Amino acid sequence: MNTKNRGKTKLTNEKHSLNAGAVSGHSESKGRGKSATQVQLKKARGIGKNSANYWITRLVKKKNSLGIESPHWSIQLQSGGMRRGFSTGTGNKEAAAKVAAGIYNDILVMGWDAAIAKHRPTNELEQDLPAPVASVGDWITAARRVSEANESTFTSYARALRKIVADIFAMDRSTKRFGPRKGGAADYRSKIDATSLAVLTLPAVQKWRLEYVKRAKNPAEERSRMTSCNSTIRQARSLFAGKILKFLPELRLPDPIPFHAVEFFPRQSAKYFSRIDAKTLLQEAHRELAKRDSPAFLAMLLALSAGLRKGEIDSLQWHQVDFSRQLIRVESTDAASLKTADSRDEVAIDANTISLLRSFHAKKTGPFVIDGEGAEGGPKKWGQNYRAGAVFDRLTAWLRKHGVTARKPLHELRKELGALVTAEHGIYAASRVLRHSNVATTAAHYSDLKTRPVVNVGGWILD
Repeated sequence: MNTKNRGKTKLTNEKHSLNAGAVSGHSESKGRGKSATQVQLKKARGIGKNSANYWITRLVKKKNSLGIESPHWSIQLQSGGMRRGFSTGTGNKEAAAKVAAGIYNDILVMGWDAAIAKHRPTNELEQDLPAPVASVGDWITAARRVSEANESTFTSYARALRKIVADIFAMDRSTKRFGPRKGGAADYRSKIDATSLAVLTLPAVQKWRLEYVKRAKNPAEERSRMTSCNSTIRQARSLFAGKILKFLPELRLPDPIPFHAVEFFPRQSAKYFSRIDAKTLLQEAHRELAKRDSPAFLAMLLALSAGLRKGEIDSLQWHQVDFSRQLIRVESTDAASLKTADSRDEVAIDANTISLLRSFHAKKTGPFVIDGEGAEGGPKKWGQNYRAGAVFDRLTAWLRKHGVTARKPLHELRKELGALVTAEHGIYAASRVLRHSNVATTAAHYSDLKTRPVVNVGGWILD
């Protein structure tokens, strides 16, 4: 054969070889499901599977369903029609490649069954990966067992955590979630509880903060949302405090711990400015409610004269009213617990209020000061339930009708008492009456001015 023909034959053979390789590669990719990366990493000629150099580019780190990566390198082996995965048990790539070559040699010498028994005594994915991050529901359930917070406070913490997770996870917010009788509320809550705490990354919480405030429609609402956002985060973060973490070592949390290094909006002014005439308002309530709706009137009287909170009014019993000493004992009872330990105290009330309470006590129909339609009150798995909820609804409507525009009209009466006591007796007296844990809390809401300093500028003209 001449040189020219030999050249053509060589080119033809090379072409057939390339086509065969392309067909083979296509078939292998389709049959074995290899990716483009795997095709690129096809071993160089002359390097066998019993060599560590063969496996160095084929090592992978598996991930579980939550996306958590194993610390150890793994390989996929195929021989004799069987294909299995093995963990090398090491995060060092060179050492892992040597282990992979050893496993392959064992398969050839010992067979699949013996090699699996030797190198896969348990499932590598479960063995190598850390325990999955706890779900929202699992953490709340476990934290409830070890938390020293009272039931009402803990319920607020859990509600705050669920709200943040639901917002971040973009849960479907159809009105069905308000249908407890048809299971809508339970279904909605179960979806939140099944969510992994891993969603509470620092970027995710930061995005939630900003979006929460952006929904405000005006500057006043924006300030309110900043305060609400800060409060929600603080409550949710309380579930991951050190005094809870140390008792739950068996549950795994994401790293960093949820709400670690979280940002807060600047503290908004909480100063209370009175916008109501308490005297006129109480007189109107006495005329309109004392006989027609005595429970509503009593609730208003207790809030304005003793500064009782809504839950304290709801659970107050007649035996807590000391008529002879003219005071109300705010304490834990068989019907309810207190917000904090500092809430327990004796609150002095004026003689005229005691006289009014005596008149209602003479007509009492049960142990509670406020007759309620509900059978029981207190914190529930989802939110707060008031025994006298219907009474509070009626009083709220009446207060709004009479000019109390605050978001929580009944609590506004407690604030009004704080302002009145501060103006007449000073900040320390107000702190004692309102039973704040420290005077700084009272000072953040009220100015310690018994008289307002005024310069009679207008008099310079009128006089």
